[in-house]
Amino acid sequence: MDEILYLEPDEEITSVIDKIKQSPNTRLCLVVPREATLLQSVVNLKLLVKEASNLGKEIALVTADKIGRNLAAKVGLTVYDSIKTQQ
Repeated sequence: MDEILYLEPDEEITSVIDKIKQSPNTRLCLVVPREATLLQSVVNLKLLVKEASNLGKEIALVTADKIGRNLAAKVGLTVYDSIKTQQ
């Protein structure tokens, strides 16, 4: 990935989308903490996929949250359990 963005546990989907929009890179890796707000809703993840697609950006998630990884994979996101496996 070209850029790694670290998200806060309570970060809202709108803030995440803004970070993606502001990035000049087209390949982004989002590092999401366990039990983050973003991973609690499949709707959030679907919005993330749709916005990234609209912006022409490729995104992947890195999280240790097993349930979050499963939800993200179901909506079509590339998911890793650590930054080391992503590189």
